[in-house]
Amino acid sequence: MKPILTAIALISACIIGIANNAQSSISKEDFLGPFSSWANLKKDYGAIGDGTADDTQALQSALNDLRKEDRKKFVLYIPMGKYRITKTLVLLRETHNESKDVSIIGEDPSRTTILWDGEAGGIMFDYGAWYSKVSRLTFDGAGKAKTAIAHGKKFVTYNEYSDIVIKDVEFGIEAGIMTEQGIAETTVLRCKFVRCSKAGISVQNFNSLDWFIWYSIFERCGVGVTNVYGAGNFHVYESFFINSTESDISIGNTGYFSARYNTTIGSKAFFFARGLTASANITIQGNTIVETKETPIQIGDHGPVLLFDNIFKSKITPLVKVNPVAGFISVGNTFTVKEPIEAKKNAISIDDKIVEYDSVPVKLPDPPSTPPDRNRNIVELPAGSTAPAIQQAINEALKSKGQRPVIHLSAGEYAIDQTINIPQGSDVQLIGDGVRTVLKWTGKEGDAVLKVIGQSHATLKDFNIIGAGIVDGLVIEGCDQLHAKIFMERANVSGAKQVGILAEKMANADITLHDFNHSDCAVGVKVVGTNAQTDGRFVIFSGASSNNQLSYDVSDGGKLLARDIWYESGQYPKFISLTGKGTFTLNGAIAAVASKEGIAPIELNNFSGNFSLLTTILVGTNNAPATVLLKGEGKDMNVLLLGTEFGMGDDYFVNQSPKARFAVLETTMFTQGGGSKPLENQGTTDPEFIRNMIKQIRSERPSSFDPVSDNITDLSLFGVMVSNARNCIVIK
Repeated sequence: MKPILTAIALISACIIGIANNAQSSISKEDFLGPFSSWANLKKDYGAIGDGTADDTQALQSALNDLRKEDRKKFVLYIPMGKYRITKTLVLLRETHNESKDVSIIGEDPSRTTILWDGEAGGIMFDYGAWYSKVSRLTFDGAGKAKTAIAHGKKFVTYNEYSDIVIKDVEFGIEAGIMTEQGIAETTVLRCKFVRCSKAGISVQNFNSLDWFIWYSIFERCGVGVTNVYGAGNFHVYESFFINSTESDISIGNTGYFSARYNTTIGSKAFFFARGLTASANITIQGNTIVETKETPIQIGDHGPVLLFDNIFKSKITPLVKVNPVAGFISVGNTFTVKEPIEAKKNAISIDDKIVEYDSVPVKLPDPPSTPPDRNRNIVELPAGSTAPAIQQAINEALKSKGQRPVIHLSAGEYAIDQTINIPQGSDVQLIGDGVRTVLKWTGKEGDAVLKVIGQSHATLKDFNIIGAGIVDGLVIEGCDQLHAKIFMERANVSGAKQVGILAEKMANADITLHDFNHSDCAVGVKVVGTNAQTDGRFVIFSGASSNNQLSYDVSDGGKLLARDIWYESGQYPKFISLTGKGTFTLNGAIAAVASKEGIAPIELNNFSGNFSLLTTILVGTNNAPATVLLKGEGKDMNVLLLGTEFGMGDDYFVNQSPKARFAVLETTMFTQGGGSKPLENQGTTDPEFIRNMIKQIRSERPSSFDPVSDNITDLSLFGVMVSNARNCIVIK
């Protein structure tokens, strides 16, 4: 009985601990609002919010106005209250601009609740908006509702759920319908799912792709995150699972998936993949897995699986069970049983260790809390304000430095004919109403629409920059101090004539991008180094991309890590081109490119440095091979393809560099009908070479939100879109 009692005590302590941590954790963001440009559910639609009155019609009327193509307001604010509903709320669309670029924002999830009192098995919210946001609300199914939020009538993309609590339903979020449509590129941020008896998040369509789940809590759900009720892919980061009755994460239909730096306590299992003859490129990294009731990780498909730096505290054997056909590599994991892994006999294991059960500490996660309302000073500018008017407001904000003053730009178009500058040292917060707050260049060819000058603590949030193809969109300069931070959440660049995002000769700054999108650019991402060893970094931790003429360019000793990012193009064959010096790791990705004879999607030509391609699906048109080509002498060229899935054909890897050092390990190839087959390893399996080539992905983790001193850059972007510019975002 002793182990059981110990586990129960540990789980109880952790639940108490996570509640306490949530109170003390500090969010990177402020809550800013409500503004005069927002609709108010009580004032404008007569909702009562006392938990007794039926507020269904008031909510539906507000949603009907958000749906209109000619709507006047793009944000619905829901004040504190408990809003009882008796029928499904509906926000769908038939035309392109219906239910687009809108936000539904509650006052605070602890005080703003939508309560289901309709028929048993009902859906609370049938949601089909896109480029939109739902935030700061609780959905209470009262043990009667089937689903809190459902999607699937139309395909939608680029949505955000933040600071949402969903409780006492079967499904928290149903992301798509197999027989209808999906929902892609969706961020789930700081949300909590409690007693969702089937699943907290259920991804349910082959086009329900690129779900990025951050800093969320799943408590006593059937499954935390899954696609077993349909298809699609997702990634789960820095989240906390407590007592999942089936598993924390599960998959059926395959794709590429990742679970990174999560904590689980007392669940039946952590990661479960059904048995299939297809590949699922899976990265399981940095998780803390405590006292599951069954084998924590069970992989029944063909993998390949990368198991990096996880901590297991359990007495169950095995701790990891992998289909013996599947590609598999285990590096740097900590186990507490003698025979922790059941997998193929020749599986690669590097630096794994077995320790005593009682020697493993359990560190509770400390997720960011819901952004608080800090009562900032606010200046509201009406739609159509001129560039000089915006500049004057920014300059005036310098007088309130240290108080994080707010300049709010209502939804509408702003004709910008001269560069707007955020001066050095400013901590202004420039915020719009979402994509429909548009700063549009109307001047002559010149510098930039918006420029942030060094040592800035500014915040840019929820607006759109259009550069008319003749100026840069956003320029950040003088920002390369030691320990400087540039953080972007849901930044989106498109249509760059030169580069979508350019980091030029940055030596010190920590440039961190979450859920970053880049598309339709001449070059999507370009990192130019200093030809010297530096401590700075440029990391895309998650995102999606499409239709760039070239997606990634690293030169002059630049360093780039991109992980968990989609790419597709039916037009352009080139994906990565590396020359000169550099370091580039792509981990957890798909690259579906247009096949064109004589053009290799990935080409390293006289490249000096490390290139690692990990758990990535790389295919051409109709699942043809998309070649990785090594050219030149290759004296200092190091290449690792690990856990990669290739299109059908022999030319997936072509080495024309006689001195290049390479390894092609634990890879698979598509087969007719949707299955896969393992490929023979090529090149070296030297542990030291592998350690060196995976060092970048193992060492880089999302940075903390701790503040830095005034004379060091600490710049934040949330939901900023930049398009049709010379360069969309430049950091120099």
